[in-house]
Amino acid sequence: MSLFKKIKKLNTNWIIVITLISITWVNFNIVRWQKGNIISYDVGNYYSYLPAVFYEHDLSLSFLNDTLNKQTEQRYYWPNKDVHGNKVIKMTMGMAFTYLPFFGLAHVYCKLVNEPANGFSDPYHFAIQFASLFYFLIGLIFLLRVLKLFYNDKTVFITALLIVFGTNIIYYLTNGAGMSHATTFSFVSAFIYYTIKWHQTQTFRSAFMIGVLGGMITLIRPINIMVFIAFFLYEVNSIKELSAKIKLLLENHRQILLIVLLGILIFLPQLIYWKWVSGSYFINSYVGERFYFNNPHIINGLFSFRKGWLIYTPIMAFSLIGFYYLRKTTKAFFTALIVFTPIYLYVVFSWWCWWYGGSFGQRALIDIYPLLALPFAAFVAHVQSLGIFKRSVVYTLMVLFLLLNIFQTMQAKWNTIHFDSMTRDAYFDAFLRLTKNPEREQFLKHPDEDKAKQGIDEY
Repeated sequence: MSLFKKIKKLNTNWIIVITLISITWVNFNIVRWQKGNIISYDVGNYYSYLPAVFYEHDLSLSFLNDTLNKQTEQRYYWPNKDVHGNKVIKMTMGMAFTYLPFFGLAHVYCKLVNEPANGFSDPYHFAIQFASLFYFLIGLIFLLRVLKLFYNDKTVFITALLIVFGTNIIYYLTNGAGMSHATTFSFVSAFIYYTIKWHQTQTFRSAFMIGVLGGMITLIRPINIMVFIAFFLYEVNSIKELSAKIKLLLENHRQILLIVLLGILIFLPQLIYWKWVSGSYFINSYVGERFYFNNPHIINGLFSFRKGWLIYTPIMAFSLIGFYYLRKTTKAFFTALIVFTPIYLYVVFSWWCWWYGGSFGQRALIDIYPLLALPFAAFVAHVQSLGIFKRSVVYTLMVLFLLLNIFQTMQAKWNTIHFDSMTRDAYFDAFLRLTKNPEREQFLKHPDEDKAKQGIDEY
C-alpha cells in the first residue's frame, strides 16, 4: 500500500500532533531563547509595548532619554521619532496583545524563581518563541475545519502537511518565531471559518467572531484589512449572486454594524496611543517608509532570486495552478480569491522594501496562506483523479519541494542563504550547500535601502 493510500486512513488531526512534536523538537534543539535574540528587530517593536507599560510604566518611552538606557533602546525598543521629535513605537500593537498571556506567564515565573523580571530575560524569550507555535496550532485546527467542508480527508491531510512543512511558515515557527506571520495565519484561518459559518446561519456569535478576528488581523498589520474582501465576496460569482449578497447584508445590517463597531473598538487603543504620543489620531509610525503604488515589484516579489516567493517556496506554485480547479470544488470562494489575491500581491509588493528585510522567502505572503490553501487543496483533489503515472510525478514533485523547503530553511538559519542580498549566482552557489561559501560576497548584491525608500530600484 502506497504512502498516499495510507493517508486515507489517517485522522487529519494527526497533522496537529506531527506539527506540535516536530516544531517543539526543533525549538528545543536551537534554543534561541538562551541567545537573547528573539525579542529584537521587528519582534522587539511588536513587543515593546509590554515592558514599556508593565515594567517601565511609560509608553512615552521617556525613560530612554537617560543615557544609561541608550543600549536598551538600540537593542530592544527601536522607536522612531515623529515630526515633533516624540518617540513612537513603529509597529501597531496587535502582536503585543497576543504576546500578553505569554508575557504574563513569563513574568510570574521570573518572580517565583528570582529571574530578572524586566521583560527581557530568558523566560520572556522562551515564552515568545512558543507563542508562535501556540497560535499557529489553533489556526491549523480552524484551517482543517475549513478544508474538511470542501474536501475529503486525504486531500485535507496532504494539503495541510505541505502547507506546514513545504512552505516558509516552518521558518517562522522555529528560527523566525515571534514574528507576526504564524499568529496572523491563525486569525485568518479562524476568520475564514466564521465567514463560512455566518453565511450558513446569520448569528450574532459568528458576526462577533468576524468583528473581533478582523479587528485583530488589522491591528497586527493594517493592510490585512483586505481579508474582508473574502467576507463580502463569499458566494458571489455572478451579478445575480451579488444582488442577493447585498440583500443579505442589508437584511442583517445589525450584525454587519456589530462587525464594523468591533473592528473599530479593537483598533481604538492604537488610535488613542498615537493621539497621546504625537497629537494625531492617524500617523505614519513607519517614519520615512511608504508604499509606491506606481512602482510595484510584483515580478521581483514572485520570481527574483533576492526574495522571490516561488523561488524560495516553489510548492506554492501548486496553489496558483489550483485556481483553475477552484470553481469546481470551492465555488463559494472563487470570485473572492480571484479578486483578493492580485490586489493583495499588488499592495504587498508596492511597499518600498518589497523583499521585507532580513527574512526567509516572502514572509508577507504567509499571512494569506489559509486563503491560498483552498486553491492548493483544489489542485491536490484534482491530482487524485489523474492516472497513476501523472499522479506519481506530481506527488514526487511535492515531496521534493517539501524536502527542498526544509533544507533551505536550514540554509537560512545558517545564513547560507543570505537574508536580503541573494542573486542568481549566489543562489546556485549555495544550492544544496549547508555551510556558506567563504567567497560568497562576490555573488551578493546588497540592497540600497536609501534609494528604495525613495521609490527607486534598490540596485
